[in-house]
Amino acid sequence: MNIYNNKKTYFYKLKNSCNKEWSEYTDHKFLSDLVSNKLPDKNFRKYLIQDYVFLHQFLKILALSIYKSNSFEEINRSVNFIKGIDHEIKLHTSYCKKWKISLNSLSNIKVERANSAYTDHILKVGKNGNNLDIFTGLAPCIIGYGEIGFKLSKIKNWKKSKYSSWIKMYSSKEYQQIAKDNIDYLNILFKNNRYKNLIKLKKIFKKSTILEKNFWECFI
Repeated sequence: MNIYNNKKTYFYKLKNSCNKEWSEYTDHKFLSDLVSNKLPDKNFRKYLIQDYVFLHQFLKILALSIYKSNSFEEINRSVNFIKGIDHEIKLHTSYCKKWKISLNSLSNIKVERANSAYTDHILKVGKNGNNLDIFTGLAPCIIGYGEIGFKLSKIKNWKKSKYSSWIKMYSSKEYQQIAKDNIDYLNILFKNNRYKNLIKLKKIFKKSTILEKNFWECFI
């Protein structure tokens, strides 16, 4: 059994509450086209540019999670996430160069509405809630990408795709560990929060999942 289908986790409860939306996101045409080499280069380049913007907004969300922290453990986790995202931005910049995307173009980006809709959603959730709310909303991104990478790496001949380096990044041991750490951290946050509202949390997760799916729609 892989980490994404462990029925004992809080994450599984969340994704199981919106199976249809989760499948539409993690099995999206953008991903099937990516692994089968059918995705046009220009679409992938557009995705890389928009994802670069997203990573910067992601840092703001993690900064908010520091402010919302109730313990040194929560602060340290958010700080470590920020360090990881900062490293990912540097890798992303290097990756963009390989795809002949100039650094100048990355500083003059028109943000897709589907991109800002997701980060705006999480920032609103975070301002009005706590770290359980924030990381529940981020789970489709952080953990979802891990599950997507894991699934794509099980498809025959995925290494022949010109986008195989992207699949390799999210199916790697390093990223799978990040996903596992987030699943474990969600369990801790859920267990420690006395006043949790599971119905509200499921709604946050479902909306994030739908917004992630809408983000893929921009690139097909």
